[in-house]
Amino acid sequence: MKSAFLQACRGEKSEYVPVWFMRQAGRYLPGYRELRKNYSMLSLIRNPGLAAEIAIEPVLSLGVDAAILFSDILLPFPAMGVRVEFSELGGPVFPEPLRKPEDLQKLQPVNPTKEMAFLGEQISLLSGKLRGVPIIGFAGAPFTLAAYAIEGEYSRGFEITKSFIYRNEKSWHQMMKILTEITTNLLKGQIRSGVNAVQLFDSWIGALSPVDFRNYVLNYLEEIFSETSQVPRIYFGTNTGGLLRDISKLDIEVVGLDWRVELESAFQALGGNRAIQGNLDPACLLGPIEHIESEASNIILAGKSAPGHIFNLGHGIHKSTDPSVAKHLVDFVHKFRS
Repeated sequence: MKSAFLQACRGEKSEYVPVWFMRQAGRYLPGYRELRKNYSMLSLIRNPGLAAEIAIEPVLSLGVDAAILFSDILLPFPAMGVRVEFSELGGPVFPEPLRKPEDLQKLQPVNPTKEMAFLGEQISLLSGKLRGVPIIGFAGAPFTLAAYAIEGEYSRGFEITKSFIYRNEKSWHQMMKILTEITTNLLKGQIRSGVNAVQLFDSWIGALSPVDFRNYVLNYLEEIFSETSQVPRIYFGTNTGGLLRDISKLDIEVVGLDWRVELESAFQALGGNRAIQGNLDPACLLGPIEHIESEASNIILAGKSAPGHIFNLGHGIHKSTDPSVAKHLVDFVHKFRS
């Protein structure tokens, strides 16, 4: 497939700078909001036809250079028998967090290809309807999944998770092995179904020190990426400025960055030899067009230091974003050569 997005993933120059947005298939779009009047988020994800419709909407309405599956990083937990309550307002909640070693017994074995076959069906539908447009598969990284399950909801400092790690190191590694296996199998299943790239979301990894990242997380990421080399792989985390030298050891094609780091300095910290993705502050899209264009121009200029640059936000698009503003940004980015 000839695609500016895939060219950038491979560190190749393309006709223009490619762009897509994290959470582009969802809560800020009118089509999704209309569907949510009658369906829960989980029921939409489990309905391949409706999920594909949601994933296609930003490709058609915004002109982004890739589609991303409509799913959620926490999807493996319901399949494993752990209850998660999804809310558009307050974020996901685990009514019964996994905070003791014996709680790991609740994590039932699961075959993602079988238990989440609806994702493969969504990929097939997207492949048939979006010929020539790359499809991005994704999963949550083991640390972020574990942190959600232990904390029970979003946390500022993740103190409960860190306490679990330090007090129950053996159980922590047991949990990470379980989550690494299901994440690996989930991504491999998506690759077999036809996605053209995968992104591993490690949204809360920046809560860890570099030492803890190396001791408790890094080898599990290496295992996942060693099994998914058939397509370009993107690793995205937030607050990763202090972890970039360790992240540079990962066998991946693209590193996604949040808005808290400058692309040029991050690229150098990563060893200066791989593609980067990012990193406009999502809140920027809530401001005036002149400011958006100025910030985007700076990011595009900084991205030229890398062999490949995929323009994206530094995290998921805000639910209050005007779709017409997002469309303006896509058109603006496309004016630049890579």
